[in-house]
Amino acid sequence: MVMTQEQDVMLRRVSFLMLGLMGVAMLILFLPGIIEASGTGTSIGALPWEKALGGIAFSLTGPVAKALSLIMVVIGVGVLMFGGDLAGWARWLAFAALAAGTLGGAANIISMLGVTGALI
Repeated sequence: MVMTQEQDVMLRRVSFLMLGLMGVAMLILFLPGIIEASGTGTSIGALPWEKALGGIAFSLTGPVAKALSLIMVVIGVGVLMFGGDLAGWARWLAFAALAAGTLGGAANIISMLGVTGALI
């Protein structure tokens, strides 16, 4: 079988690419310490913004957020059920309140269902 010059160049490119991918796979397989990020995070100490983000996370999942999300869901569903023929903006506001209430209470809903993360 006779190969054209274009086919020969393409075969060399594909071979070089496959060889490179195999090399990277071998490095990952046999030398995982090179790509492991074991020295970051907890070994250095607490990062300066962790306390502030923890406070925000507690505020978004605490009892106030739970009450606000419940109120927003009730208002959104009530407006959609008893609103009749709503104008476009009113219907959009009802859906926005319903979505915000659902998203705000998602952490509480998940914890109520008993879903937890992995424990090490």
